[in-house]
Amino acid sequence: MFAARSASALARLLPFASLALAFTAAAAEVDAALMERMAKEKAGRHACKVAICDVARNRRAEGPDIACSIVKTWTVGDLKEGVLKGRLDWPWGHAQCQADIRLDRKTLAQVLTADRIEVKLAKHRVACTLDQKEGAGKYTISFAIMPTVTFAGGKAIRATLNWSEIEGSALAKGAVWSAATLDNHIGVFETATLETINAFFSDRCDEVKDELGR
Repeated sequence: MFAARSASALARLLPFASLALAFTAAAAEVDAALMERMAKEKAGRHACKVAICDVARNRRAEGPDIACSIVKTWTVGDLKEGVLKGRLDWPWGHAQCQADIRLDRKTLAQVLTADRIEVKLAKHRVACTLDQKEGAGKYTISFAIMPTVTFAGGKAIRATLNWSEIEGSALAKGAVWSAATLDNHIGVFETATLETINAFFSDRCDEVKDELGR
């Protein structure tokens, strides 16, 4: 009788187990696709990273300005832990953003060696697609930033992004507008911005140091 009950219970559990395995396999496929997408994006940014690091580290002031089109995906974890740092909620999934970067070469060549320098960048437009946490739907958002960064002793010590021209899906636009307004007034993203800039000119440039100066 015990064997019969066990067999019956197992029969009831099998459909749920199969469903769980199916969800696990689907999640693995999504993760693999995301990792592949991010790897392609990183490869696409490589030449731009080399160009920026070469000018900054080797003080190459002569030549054309830096112009790159970059695409980057931020995972939910990146956004919550590396950008928002618990100060604001993130109600969406991963975010993929695209921007055309323009940097003045002569200014870039001074940021790591000048005693103190304030860098005012031109207006840059950023366009993002935000995944929904559940489902295949997506939100779109675009905005402009005009960053001002102060460097001293080879480090970024102050930064403002100066957000404007926020457009996109109503729900996303409202949330981003609130965050941007808060940042414009009290600099909630300054710490994350400084960490990103300083990590780029140190760790990220170290990754391509053998390619600089070629």
